[in-house]
Amino acid sequence: MRDQLVAFSETLRESGVPVSMTEVIDASEAVSRVGEVDRGTFKVALFSTMIKDVAHKEVFDLLFDVFFANKAYHRPDDLGEPQDSSDSQGGEEAPGGGATSGDDLRNWVIRALLDDDRITLARISRAAVSRYGGMERGRAVSGVYYTYRTLKQLNIEMIYGQLGEALRGSGDDTIAEAIVRNKVEELVSELRSAVEAEVRRLLVEDRGEKAVARTMRPTLPEDVDFMAASRDELAKVKAAINPLARKLASRLAHRRKVGRHGGLDFRRTFRESLGYGGVPIELRFRPPRLAKPEIFVIADISGSVSSFSRFALQLVYALSEQFSKVRSFVFIDAIDEVTGFFDAAASIEEALRLINTEAKVVHIDGHTDYGNCLEQFVERYAPSVTKKSTVIVLGDARNNYHPSRSDILAKIQKRARHLYWLNPEPSGYWNSGDSIIGEYSKYCDGVLECRNLRQLENFVDSIG
Repeated sequence: MRDQLVAFSETLRESGVPVSMTEVIDASEAVSRVGEVDRGTFKVALFSTMIKDVAHKEVFDLLFDVFFANKAYHRPDDLGEPQDSSDSQGGEEAPGGGATSGDDLRNWVIRALLDDDRITLARISRAAVSRYGGMERGRAVSGVYYTYRTLKQLNIEMIYGQLGEALRGSGDDTIAEAIVRNKVEELVSELRSAVEAEVRRLLVEDRGEKAVARTMRPTLPEDVDFMAASRDELAKVKAAINPLARKLASRLAHRRKVGRHGGLDFRRTFRESLGYGGVPIELRFRPPRLAKPEIFVIADISGSVSSFSRFALQLVYALSEQFSKVRSFVFIDAIDEVTGFFDAAASIEEALRLINTEAKVVHIDGHTDYGNCLEQFVERYAPSVTKKSTVIVLGDARNNYHPSRSDILAKIQKRARHLYWLNPEPSGYWNSGDSIIGEYSKYCDGVLECRNLRQLENFVDSIG
């Protein structure tokens, strides 16, 4: 079990979940204290000692199932061999086994779902995967394919229909259609989970836990690529913004509190201590950190980069108290200040809706024109940019072959304390096609690839 816990923690770290060795020791101690436990208690013991961010629960749940779903749970000092959970079933043949037809198997599935019989559902799922999954040992095929194949052969559409008929015919004609649909979705989700669990069990037997974990683990919200995210993944990122902002705000506030005196200057303190026989009577500190920076955010909200700009704007405004001033500007082929939308809106969602509907960002044809927007920014807002200001440009620098007007960016850099450019495209795509990031980069203090929340967090932390 100790080796299993260490391997589990290593795989969590490979997935991006921070787990220290101290937490692994705590997890081992927790399992040891609760003694022989059921699967639920064992899972809670590991989650409470290893996971610090609820956004990492999905990855934890999947990897836990990979590593521990088919093991018996004992104290770490129990050196006995783990037992397969199927032993407790007494070798009873699963319903639908043997010569059972496909229709009979499907009927068993529906009955088990309606009766909420998890044990029978697990046995049927084992029989269904064995019959329909077509799993071959040693083949590098993901579990998604085997799950899809099994559910298709079970005729998942027919199961949907028969479950709906059974629920509507339960004697309560007042049940709304929407409630029936939601219940059917819930039951089919249980079936899918049971099939996935059986596929995962067989894959682990064939390839081992670590190999399966590498192919099946979901992406953490902070590692979701803004430019290629699905709707569900974008929803996860949205849910992760506020917790991330709170963590960053706490970190920045602590840093400034310490920075009132600056960090301890060991060299000067040691030099002064020579006058006292090597005793550090007088401590010397480095110069204090500068005051909170002013932030000017200039965001391209066209096309696919709009998701990136949305989350960057949302994070910066969630942290607005950590900066002395935050002003936001958005553009496509014209630029408009949207600071007032954030100040007036009751929520960040309302502010973003106002930006999308009321910001004046189209000048001619609605095709991105960085040169024209930079020129407008300097004409209207340049006097507000001072040596206290940090200017952040968000965009992919794809300019539709318009003039770059990079000389105007040079004027902004000259007025500002710092000028950074965050590009959500992979760096390998820069300066290809109509990308002119190379022309702008020579006037920036930094041009950074920023494709996910983790990279965005690191950047905001660095300028705080």
